[in-house]
Amino acid sequence: MNSTNDILIYGFKPYLRYSENITESIIEEINNREIGRGLVFDVEFNRRMFTDALRRYSPKIILGLGQHPRARKIRIERRARNWQESPNHSGSKIVNSDPEFQYVSLKLPGNERLTTTYDAGNYVCNFSMYVVNTEARKIGAKYAFLHVPRNAEINEVASLIGNMLSKL
Repeated sequence: MNSTNDILIYGFKPYLRYSENITESIIEEINNREIGRGLVFDVEFNRRMFTDALRRYSPKIILGLGQHPRARKIRIERRARNWQESPNHSGSKIVNSDPEFQYVSLKLPGNERLTTTYDAGNYVCNFSMYVVNTEARKIGAKYAFLHVPRNAEINEVASLIGNMLSKL
């Protein structure tokens, strides 16, 4: 297994109408268990927020976590779309000259508790996927993203993540 310092796992603070974001609690548990270096970001379309963290810590493995309000299973997101959209913004490409889609560089194993999808939406989770995946390639890191149901059991998700990462 990689050392804790080689693994960066990030989640987000609450957003829109949600007063809590399950990924913030999962990151706290991940830090308590020393599974990796956990960071919690504001929910913003802010490229530098992500790239500065990657440059500061130089991880070898990066795992993004986002809250999915309607999901029933944890979703392994395999593809980010070059698109950003919010309730206040009608939508635009993240990088004008880039292709429409980008696939993540770390393929996480699935099981009966997970489902694999190719649509991370248009909001900040997708934005972070696109930006972080691009930056991860530049620094030679592997990247994956999970969408977590907002009512998931925090300890179970932290254990699942620890188990997944221990096999890399």
